[in-house]
Amino acid sequence: MTSQDPLEENIAMGKRIAQRREERGMTQKQLADRAGISVTFLSEVENGKRNISMGKLLSIADELDTTTDYLARGTRSESRPRMVDKFPPELSDAAEERGWSYAEAKTLLQVRELVLERRTPNGVEVPKNYAKQDWMELHKRLFE
Repeated sequence: MTSQDPLEENIAMGKRIAQRREERGMTQKQLADRAGISVTFLSEVENGKRNISMGKLLSIADELDTTTDYLARGTRSESRPRMVDKFPPELSDAAEERGWSYAEAKTLLQVRELVLERRTPNGVEVPKNYAKQDWMELHKRLFE
């Protein structure tokens, strides 16, 4: 397997990010905001002018519902795990129905866990399964 020039690799990766972003109907600002990076940085990455850390690439991949492997190398691997594989089914269903990002769903799960910890007497967990509507209400309180 021949290795590309690092500059060519950056340009190719940037093009894949831009293409996937456009396929998802997102602007640079929307993707940058959701991934926690600046628009300027994203623009420079998409134009092959900046290197990107794995953490930032992972955030972008999560928001674009793809893999870092695809963005970095153009390699299509097995389909990416759906949120259902990482979150309670009710949260996954709500996230997919409403189009929430992975980061939003993860935040909701973390907030729920913190609330449960705070309300749990003597360290004994009081399990409470959230229904899809509960997740939607929590999302509304936090993000809208």
